[in-house]
Formats: sequence, C-alpha cells, structure tokens
Amino acid sequence: MVAGAVVLRRSAFTVPVDDSKRLSPRARRRAFFAILACADVGVGIVEPAGIDTRNIFHASLEAMRQAVTQLPEPPHHLLIDGPWAVPGLDVPMTPVVHGDRRSLAIACASIVAKVVRDELMVWYDQEHPAYGFARHKGYPTAAHLAALIEHGPCPIHRRSFRPVARLLGSDPSWLGVRPLQVYGH
Repeated sequence: MVAGAVVLRRSAFTVPVDDSKRLSPRARRRAFFAILACADVGVGIVEPAGIDTRNIFHASLEAMRQAVTQLPEPPHHLLIDGPWAVPGLDVPMTPVVHGDRRSLAIACASIVAKVVRDELMVWYDQEHPAYGFARHKGYPTAAHLAALIEHGPCPIHRRSFRPVARLLGSDPSWLGVRPLQVYGH
C-alpha cells in the first residue's frame, strides 16, 4: 500500500494533472516529475505483511499517516481523499469524498502514490519475474492469477488476498472466482 502527501508550492502545471486513474502511465510519469518540481512530497508505504496484519483499510490509513510525517514541514491542514480522517496525526483535516477529482493537491498525491507503487512493482518484477508484476502492477488480472496457480505466492503476495488465501488454505474452489477489485495504490 502506497500513499502520497503533497503540499503545493505552486499550482501552475505545464502537463495535465488529474485523478491518477484518469491518466495514462506516460502522462502520470510526466505529471509526477512536474509535481516534484513544485511541491513538497511525502510517501508512506505499508508492506504486504502489514496489510495482512491490519487489513487493507487500516493499512491505507497508516500509509497516509506515514506520508504526512515524511513531509519536510508539518502541514497546517490536510485534505484527505475519502470519507475518513487519518488517525495518529495532530493536524486539522477535512475528508473529501472523490478528492482526487475535486482537489488538485489530492490528485497530485494520488499521482505520486501511483507512480511510486508502479515503480515498486517494476522492481519486484526483477526480483520475482515469473509473476509479470511489471505488466499488471500486481492487480488481479487473469495472467496474475494464472501465475499464482502455476508458481504459488511469492513473498510480496498478501496472504489476506482472497485468491492467495484460498490457494494456501483449504478452499480450492477459488479457481472459478472472478478477479477481485483492488482499492488503493
């Protein structure tokens, strides 16, 4: 789980900046470098074992908390993407549902998180080439699920991810399950 925190010093971009899901990978990378040039950036990462321990929701809140603490200076106010406040921060905050479409700063944080996560998946692909992480970025595509069946899970697979849990557990009927939607970056 990767989260980004962005404090804009300037907000005039020469490249498109939008919700990270609405940008192509190439446009996201261009926006990422433009954001780094005009913002303070923090990144928080919760590894797969941390997601398994906490669950994906609490891991996302922890990644957000970490991202804020990685900023060079504490912010005066936070806009949070989603309906929940982030625990463990002594900063006033406003949750914004669909914030990555409604706030430039949240969109920038979304881009930072997505690009960092995608780069991590490319690195993991070099460590575990049988799974094709560089292509599908860890999302549950048919190719990813087929690699899980063929090779079993590797150390970066979340044991709480239903297909992995079923593969490792007593429920082999998961082979007919459609890929699950994954939230977060």
